[in-house]
Amino acid sequence: MNERVRAAVKIAPETTEVRDFERPNIPADAGLLRVESCGVGGSDPQYYRRATRIPTIMGHEVVGTIVELGSIAAVRWGARIGERVALQEYLPCWHCKWCMQGDFRLCEAADFFVVKDPPRIGMTECTQPPYLWGGYSEFMYLPANAVIHKIGPDLSARMATLAIPFGNGVQWAVLDGGAGPGKTVLVVGPGQQGLGCALAAKAAGAERVILTGATRDRARLELGLRLGADHVIDIERDDLRSTVREITKGKGIDVLVDTTGDTTGQVVEDAVALAAKGACLNLNGLDQQIAVGAIKKLYLTVRAPRGHSYRAVEMALRYIASGQYPLEEVCSHDFGLDGVHDAILATAGKKLADAVHVTVTPGR
Repeated sequence: MNERVRAAVKIAPETTEVRDFERPNIPADAGLLRVESCGVGGSDPQYYRRATRIPTIMGHEVVGTIVELGSIAAVRWGARIGERVALQEYLPCWHCKWCMQGDFRLCEAADFFVVKDPPRIGMTECTQPPYLWGGYSEFMYLPANAVIHKIGPDLSARMATLAIPFGNGVQWAVLDGGAGPGKTVLVVGPGQQGLGCALAAKAAGAERVILTGATRDRARLELGLRLGADHVIDIERDDLRSTVREITKGKGIDVLVDTTGDTTGQVVEDAVALAAKGACLNLNGLDQQIAVGAIKKLYLTVRAPRGHSYRAVEMALRYIASGQYPLEEVCSHDFGLDGVHDAILATAGKKLADAVHVTVTPGR
């Protein structure tokens, strides 16, 4: 009889229970991962509240050790049993032009804007064999189209779970936003992704990195200074526009990344008001609008943050493994499988006011 696997299952909105599953048989083109740690993503609280994708083993910031590996998968991934990997959440087709560029976020089979409810790690119902599709589990199934990043034996599993949120930071601030030497970068929001943007922008050589947040974010803003931000602004205490103009001596900003998903339109207004000519604005308010006249006048590039490429995650893992940053301060809280409910709520700012990046350790 196959050994049993424990996993935390979302069975209703904001309701989780730990269930047992049968350890799956692994075909030639797949593998099995022993989950060492799984980060709670910034989007997890949103999906946890929804009455969709039930029942599901959530968790998409997965790090673990390969314990079973089919012969085809071993060749495809260039992997072997015992190797440690960090996963991306995408389960792409691997043959469209986006996949061939390593931009799995835009794959025609994995893009939320193209396909309704595409399969993804941590978002696929556990009624579908072989059931173990998420990281809040002792073991996780590695399908043939999994996207893996190899990591070294000495890298902390909890810190390696930052590969996805910090990969977003690299993508949004640097690869998409153009942060680099001589640039002034404004990052809106000091959550796990905002901190990743600040680190990535400074690591890319940005002359000046400014991180903003609310009064309740004071500890995160101070952490941002240790990760690479040159200035932090409490927007509830200080006027954002006048403070940024003072910092930049009236020159404005070259790159802006909004990690908050602002719905009021304030971030868009501030972005245009503070933009230097030729700036890149990475705006996240899906229902907000920006006048074409403003884009033309200031010769702006306007984007919206959308996940991460393979290159971005690889770069993030290099920063994480470098030992140059106090990332143990980012990995603030850790829970076992019995605490997944509390872990997701903590990420939403409930119960634990000082949570930054929360992880789940199934073996805890």
